[in-house]
Amino acid sequence: MNMSGNKGLSKNSLHLAILMALTASPAVNAQVSSDTQADNVEKVVVTSRRKEETLVEIPMSVSSISAMDIVDRNYTSSTDIYRTLAGAAMPRGQLILRGLSGGNTTVPDTTATFVDDIPFEFTNLSDVERVEVLRGPQGTLYGSNAIGGTVRIITNKPKLDEFELFGSLQVGAEKDVDGYDNNLTLGINVPLLDGKLALRVNGNKDYDQLPFVNMHTGLQSDKENRFLRSQLLWQVSDQMDITLGFSRVENHERGEDLGDRSKPGFYYDFIATANPDAPYGYDIEDIVVECDPALERPACRGGNAPKVAQNVAQKYQVWERLDPWYKNSTNLYTLNINHDNLFDIATLNYAGSYRKYSMSSLDSWTRLDADDLFLTWIINDDYDDYQERTTHELRFQNLHPGPLSWTVGMFYDKKLTEDSFNNQNQYHEQGDLVSALALYWWGVDVTQLGQENFGNPQNNWRYSLIKDYYRELALFADLAYTFDLGEMGELELNAGIRRFDLKDDFHDQASGIWSDETTLSSGDESGNRYKFSASWRPSKDMSVYALYSEGYRPGGNNGPLPGSCQDDPNAPQRQNRYTSDAINNYELGLKASAFGGRVDFATAVYQIDWTDIRTDIYMPTCGFTFTANAGEARSRGFEFESTARLAEELELIFNTSYTNSKITVDNDAIKAKKGDSMTMVPDWNAYLALDQGFEFFGKQAYARLDYTYYGEYKTHFNTRDEDIVAAYSYFNLSGRLEVTNDVKLSVHLNNLFDKEAVQYRSARSRDQDNTTAQQYIEYLAGRTLTIRLDYTFY
Repeated sequence: MNMSGNKGLSKNSLHLAILMALTASPAVNAQVSSDTQADNVEKVVVTSRRKEETLVEIPMSVSSISAMDIVDRNYTSSTDIYRTLAGAAMPRGQLILRGLSGGNTTVPDTTATFVDDIPFEFTNLSDVERVEVLRGPQGTLYGSNAIGGTVRIITNKPKLDEFELFGSLQVGAEKDVDGYDNNLTLGINVPLLDGKLALRVNGNKDYDQLPFVNMHTGLQSDKENRFLRSQLLWQVSDQMDITLGFSRVENHERGEDLGDRSKPGFYYDFIATANPDAPYGYDIEDIVVECDPALERPACRGGNAPKVAQNVAQKYQVWERLDPWYKNSTNLYTLNINHDNLFDIATLNYAGSYRKYSMSSLDSWTRLDADDLFLTWIINDDYDDYQERTTHELRFQNLHPGPLSWTVGMFYDKKLTEDSFNNQNQYHEQGDLVSALALYWWGVDVTQLGQENFGNPQNNWRYSLIKDYYRELALFADLAYTFDLGEMGELELNAGIRRFDLKDDFHDQASGIWSDETTLSSGDESGNRYKFSASWRPSKDMSVYALYSEGYRPGGNNGPLPGSCQDDPNAPQRQNRYTSDAINNYELGLKASAFGGRVDFATAVYQIDWTDIRTDIYMPTCGFTFTANAGEARSRGFEFESTARLAEELELIFNTSYTNSKITVDNDAIKAKKGDSMTMVPDWNAYLALDQGFEFFGKQAYARLDYTYYGEYKTHFNTRDEDIVAAYSYFNLSGRLEVTNDVKLSVHLNNLFDKEAVQYRSARSRDQDNTTAQQYIEYLAGRTLTIRLDYTFY
C-alpha cells in the first residue's frame, strides 16, 4: 500500500472519531440529563493514574477486565485477554500494542507488566481482582519498556474480618491432541488478629499438553507452570497498612512448542571406515540420501523414526534427534506500604521488591550445526541465583480533593548478574566415531579443544557472563488542574515528566570453536520524558481528550562478536553498546455513556513516531544475533471498544481496531524498506461477545457466545511465503451455572466449529534453497472442551 493511501486512511480515521463525537454528544447529553438514571449505572473504577478514577475520567485509552469477566471467560492467563482487545497483537504470547513490534522477533518488550505496582512479567490470573491495560507510551508514570502500553494486574488482598477457602479445578481436551490439560487453584484467607492482621495464600498449577510429537524420540511436548503467592497484611492504624508478600514461580517445558513444515528433499548420512592411522581411527565420507521433495521432514526421515504415535496428525509431527527442555524459577519478595494521611498533606505509597531469578535449558543445535549427523547441544545452566533484581517506588499524592491534584515520586531499579562462569556450554556426543565425524564436518578437533580448554572432551564452546549490571533511577511528577466550566462541564489540563538516569556495566567472555572473545562495555544515559493532556468533560458520562506522551526502552550492551561472524555483512553495524529508543504519541479520544448508561464506548485515534528503534539483528552466516539502533517507523490507527446492555440480563461487547504501522526509513540490517508494514501486527482485529443471563431449574445461569477476528500479518521483513499468516476467525461458546452461592460450574467450548487456522509461522532462513532450517508454525488450537468448577467457602 502506498504512502498516499496511508495518509488517506489516517485522515479517515480522524474524521471517523470526530464524527462519532459529534453524533454521540446530543444522545449522551439527552440520556444522562437525569441524575437518577446515571446514578443507577455502576461505574468501572480503575487506578491507571495511581489514583481511583472512572474510565471516563482518564485521558488515555484504558481497558479494564474484572474478576467476574476473568472467571466467566475462563481466562487463566493475561495472554487470554490480549486477543479480545482493540489494537492488540499477540503472535506468541507477548503483548504488542498499537503496532510497536520493531523487528523480526515475537518478544520485542514494548509493553510492561506490573503486579500490585511491582514490575513483574507474570501473567497468571488466579485470585486476581482485575486487569487494566493502558495503551500508548507510559514513560512518565511507568517508565521504561512501556512504549506500547502497560498491563496492570491487581490481586485480591487479605481480608481482615473474613475466613475464606477458595479454589478452582478445570480439565480440558483438544480435538486431535492426545492427553488432557488441567488447572488447579487452591487458596485460603485467614484473619490472624481481629481487625489488625490477616494472611492470604494462593497457589496454582497449570499443565498444558501441547500437540507436537517428536516422531524420532516419541516425546509429546508439554508445559507446566506453578506458583505460590502469600500476602501478610498488617493494618497498623486506620490510616496505614503494610503488606509483606512472597511469590514462588516455576515454569517447566519439554519438547518443541512450534511445528515444522519444512520439506528437506534430502538429508546427510555418512560412511565410517576403520583406519588405525586416521584421527580417532576412522575415515569419514558424507553421503546424500534423497527423498521425495513433497515429503515433510518426519516422512523424509521415516526410515530412522521409531513407530510411535502413529495417529498423530501430520501438522503436529516434528522430527528432531534431540528434545529441548527449559525450566526457570523466581523467588519474589515484596513490601507495600500505604499511608492515607501524611501530615494532613498527602498520601504515601511505597512498593518495593527483591527477587532472584534462575533458569536452565537445553537447546538442540544438532541440525543447524551438525546437519543431524551427530548430536550437539547447548546447556544454559544458570540455576544458582542467576539474576538478582531490586526495585523501589515511592509515591506521594495530594490528600485533599480539589481542582488541583498532583503526584510526585521516585523509582529505582537494579539488575545484577555476577560470576556466571558456566552461563552457556556447547557439547557434542562422546566417542571416537563422533570425534572423527566432528573433525571431518567442522574442520576442528573439538575433542582435543574441549580437553585442553575446559577439561572435558565433549565441551567445545563456553560463554561466561562475568558481570551484567543495570541501574535506573527516575524522578517523576504529574500535575492536573480541573477548571469548572459551569453548564459546559469541566476541563482538566494535565502535565507529567519523568527524569531518568541509566547506568550499565557489562563483562563477558567466550571461548571455543565459535568464538574466542572478551567484551568490556559500560555506559550511561539520562533524559526526560513528557506527557501533556487536555480533557473536556461536558458531563460525568462523557469526555473528549487530547494526549501527547513519550516513552523509551533503555539501552544496553551486546555480547562479543564471534570469530565466525567477522565476515557477516551485518557485523559492521554491531557496537558494544546500543542506546535507548524514543516514542512520541499523539492521540485524540472520546469516551461516553449513552441511552441512560446502557451503552458505554471509548474510541481513540493516534499517531506514533518511533526513532532509533532498538532492533535485534540476525547474522545469517553464523547464526548469532546482536542489538542495534536501526531505523524509524510510524504507527497510525484507531481503536473502538463498547459494551451495550441490551436487556436486563443481555449484554453485547464489541471491540475493533485498525493499525497502520510502517517503516519510514530503509533499514538494510533487517531488510526493511520504507513503506514496509511492521511485522507481527494485523491491520484489523475485532472481538464480539454476547452474554445472556437466565434461570435454569431455579438456578442462575449465564451463556456467552463470542467471535474473534484477526487480520493477516507477516512475521518477517524480507518476507517469504512461509512468513505470511492469513486472516482467521473463530467462535467460542461457554456457560456457567451457579449451583449454590459458593459453587459455580462452567463449560467452555473454544473454537466451536473446529476452524483450522495458523496463528504464527516463520521460516528460520531467508535462503529459499536452505532445506536444513525449520519452517516454524503454530496452529490455532482445535475445538477444545474445558469443564471448570469454582468454589468459595466462608
